[in-house]
This record gives sequence, structure tokens and C-alpha cells, in this order.
Amino acid sequence: MIQSLQSKISKKHLLALGAAIMIGVMVLPSYANAATVVIDVRTPEEYQVSHPEGAINIPHSEIVAKIASQGVAKSDTIKVFSRGGSRAEQAKTALQEAGYSNVEIHK
Repeated sequence: MIQSLQSKISKKHLLALGAAIMIGVMVLPSYANAATVVIDVRTPEEYQVSHPEGAINIPHSEIVAKIASQGVAKSDTIKVFSRGGSRAEQAKTALQEAGYSNVEIHK
């Protein structure tokens, strides 16, 4: 059966299929590859004591300046964490103003 199928598929068909796949990949919405990132926005000292599993530490006052260096895309889901929530709220607002579209408070 495979040989029968191979004989029916021409080089032209393979090229068309390859082109269709490439175009499909290029037009996928950016959120299809979006990641979820947890950022602890407390001080490095607080982060060392405890932090959510897998979280990276970027203090809230440095969040906009340092987030891109962590490889976080503007379409990624970003969950910001702080102990009481006020620094997380500040970080969320700053990120949204900087164009990050999917920012949540991590509880």
C-alpha cells in the first residue's frame, strides 16, 4: 500500500504540501506557542527564603527593564507573585503598560 501511495505522490504534490505546511506555521496565532512564566517580584532575599516552584525572581521595581532578558514574549502568560499582593499588582500594571497582554496575579 505504501508503494502504491508513493507512486501516486509526485514531486509537485510534495512541494505543494510542504508550502502549505510552512504557510500554516507562519499564520498560526502567536498564542499557539505562548508559555506560562511565574515571576516572583519580591526582593532576592525574600525569594531565597521561599518562592513558588519554578518561579524566576525579578524585583517589581525592575520588572519592565529585566523581563525581556528572561526570554519572556509579550504574548506569554505571566503570573506575578508577591507575599501580600501589592508589589504583584504594581508589576502587573507596569507589564500591561509595557504591552504584555496576559498578566495575572499568582496566588
